[in-house]
Amino acid sequence: IYRLDLATGKQTRDPIATGCGYKGTGSIDPRGYPLLYTGQGLNDMDGVNCPWQYRIFDLIQNKQVAGWSGSDPAAPRKDWGAFDSSALVNAASDTLIEPGENGIVYKAKLNAKFDPAAKTVSVDPQLTRMEYRTPSSHKFGIESSAVAYRNLMFASDNDGNLICWDANTMAVVWVRDVGDDSDASMVLEQSADGVFLYHGNTLDKRSPSSGAEQVTNLRKINALTGQLVWEYKVPTLNDQPNNGGLLATPLLGTGEISDLIIFNVSKTTSLTQGDMVALDRKTGALVWKRHLKRYSWSSPVQITSTTGKAYGIVTDSGGTMHLFDPNTGTDLSTLSLGKNTEASPAVYGNMIVVASYARRIWGIRIS
Repeated sequence: IYRLDLATGKQTRDPIATGCGYKGTGSIDPRGYPLLYTGQGLNDMDGVNCPWQYRIFDLIQNKQVAGWSGSDPAAPRKDWGAFDSSALVNAASDTLIEPGENGIVYKAKLNAKFDPAAKTVSVDPQLTRMEYRTPSSHKFGIESSAVAYRNLMFASDNDGNLICWDANTMAVVWVRDVGDDSDASMVLEQSADGVFLYHGNTLDKRSPSSGAEQVTNLRKINALTGQLVWEYKVPTLNDQPNNGGLLATPLLGTGEISDLIIFNVSKTTSLTQGDMVALDRKTGALVWKRHLKRYSWSSPVQITSTTGKAYGIVTDSGGTMHLFDPNTGTDLSTLSLGKNTEASPAVYGNMIVVASYARRIWGIRIS
């Protein structure tokens, strides 16, 4: 785990050597407490066993101080205990909620304490577990990160369930069958028309031999009821073990593109290519479609200039970063990052930060 000065890229503290691999984005405590919450995505590092854990790090002592095992006896899935999901922390209630790929949604009362004068922080998580089963439940496990609206939380799983649960009671409110595995985290929109989720599938259970339609389903769903508002289908290829489909969180436009939702779909016309698709948020109608010579798992990011002009950033599996016009999908500039870049860019001010398979963390200034 690295901590870098944004302007220079220089390390501000020594790295924390965890010995394990991560997939999901870590979560910093929203109260300003020096705590980092992050889930482990792999249990085998070049032949070295690394037992599944959700981990909490003290950023003063520079070490792990708490966590819990993904090999949970209570979990319905026994063979996989990863935590790909990024946790949500509620500051007011001192509570963290983290879906697990073992089929359990964890709610942790953190009992966190921070003394700035003494430069000490502590945490003692107490867990509540939520398990759910539906007619579709077989594999179990949530890879997407949860999104929240007031007391309601939402995530989709490996079996094709989109689940809404109450964060207070940890009881399921509604479930929608979306037909296939979902890895990408949803985005939530609160508008004058209501509260909505934007969701997309991968192509996993629907193999060509199944006779099912070989498409990625992009959907707008009423967050309070689970009812479908609209659906748009993108032809997609099934490819084990890394299937095609939506592997990236869509971009919910603001400002001059506030009428658009932009999806990044992988392995569409070939196993190496993909498409970015911009849809009208109200109707689901296609506004533009842009072909990518190399597919992407990276979430598109919007940047808005001081004049209000919108720009888009996305990286792809060929290691190219695209600065594009989100009104049309057309590239304005590109930059090589050396190798496949699955991570989503982080943007602050005029700086973009992203890591790639080239084993480099890139700091890119926008001008």
